[in-house]
Amino acid sequence: MLAFGYRRYGGPEVFEVIDIPEPQPKKNELLLDVLAVGLNNRERAERAGTGYGGHTSGLIISGRDAVGRIIGVGTNLTTDFRKGMLVATHTEHAYAAQVLAEPDNSALIPENVTPMTAAGLITPGITAYKAIHLFAQIHAGDTVIVKGASGGVGLIAVQLLKNLQAHVIGIASSKKEGLVKAAGVDEFVAYDQVDVSQTLAERGDVVFNLAMNGVGGADDVAMVKAGGTIASVAHDTPASHKTITFNHIHPTNTISDHEALAFLLDQVAQGHLTVDIGQELPFTLEGIIAGHNYLENPHDGRAILKRA
Repeated sequence: MLAFGYRRYGGPEVFEVIDIPEPQPKKNELLLDVLAVGLNNRERAERAGTGYGGHTSGLIISGRDAVGRIIGVGTNLTTDFRKGMLVATHTEHAYAAQVLAEPDNSALIPENVTPMTAAGLITPGITAYKAIHLFAQIHAGDTVIVKGASGGVGLIAVQLLKNLQAHVIGIASSKKEGLVKAAGVDEFVAYDQVDVSQTLAERGDVVFNLAMNGVGGADDVAMVKAGGTIASVAHDTPASHKTITFNHIHPTNTISDHEALAFLLDQVAQGHLTVDIGQELPFTLEGIIAGHNYLENPHDGRAILKRA
């Protein structure tokens, strides 16, 4: 079976074509014939081997976001998943022609949602959904500041927050103003033109820091109101002279991926949520190398592998 992996860390060129055995679903698993795969920055960082040596401990087949048609159903499953259905799943080893999926991490795709759109939604959508519904409790009318509003997670978060009737302030670079405004923010602030800590001082009931590595914790503290919440991808709680709640956004099963995906896909189907796709690439070695090169540089939109 066709897959793409690497045996050493480095640039996108470390990927190679791998022939692996076809996976066999366990009693509680689904087997999908892959149609589309979404590429993520986390996979780029893992491939680069940040903090590691030149070689891995073996073959790595990466990837987490897959869309495929069910071709196998575990004998213990009594869910609504059946052969032939189109499914989006948050899984492992997704850079392959077939992948295994668990129902708790998967959702059926509505008829009017394309595999490419669904694949672009999975990781950023799940992250945004859990950030909003678990790591911060948003109420209608809350002022919510979104740092990193032009990224994959940020653009989805902005749309979900507007659907919850929050007042949304998006922060990004000035060249991303049109992209962020198109997502529906009420206000846009360019971090490369003003001091956001002063411009937005004490404005946010909630601050979402979705920027790379959660940089700028001191700015988050300056922007949030006393008694407010900072939900950030940063690990460390920033120093604060006022009472705030700090929550680190991290993977969790407290809200299932199934719940998040089912809601998000329904929102796309109803026209309440869009996914920005920047590149569609073939499911080939050249395609995956091009996709990771795309991730290496500043970019707009998701990179998706499309399998013919």
